[in-house]
Amino acid sequence: MNGAGSRRKGANGEREFARALEDQVGLRLARNLEQSRQGGHDLTLPEEATGPVAAALAMLAVEVKRYREVSTGSLAAWWSQATRQAEAAGLWPVLAYRPDRAPWRVRLPLAALRPDLFPVWHDPDLTADLPLPAFASLVREGAICPRGE
Repeated sequence: MNGAGSRRKGANGEREFARALEDQVGLRLARNLEQSRQGGHDLTLPEEATGPVAAALAMLAVEVKRYREVSTGSLAAWWSQATRQAEAAGLWPVLAYRPDRAPWRVRLPLAALRPDLFPVWHDPDLTADLPLPAFASLVREGAICPRGE
């Protein structure tokens, strides 16, 4: 796929995930239109968003990947990208990904749920890969903890 086609598929994946998450939590994240220029994460919280769901989502740097196939190597590279971007923003990394003909999965560090038990948040072995409904439940229930330094 050429550069423009790849960017279009990426943008479509971001919109698709934002809609799917909105169906689960009642709040839609916005595409970060500065991401390619500034190297930031894909989805951001709209400025006018308030409430407990907004508070949980405000702690997350969401990176979205939509590809035909997902391999162990691509997941490792995407997680590395998500953690770099989250570190720069001072947020928890979240990787939402979906291969063709499969549901969305969401990876986040276990430290986002229990920083007292998992102080090393960027270790790919200390993550949870969840189906979207489980991730949405954590967001709705306020299970995401503030990130301490």
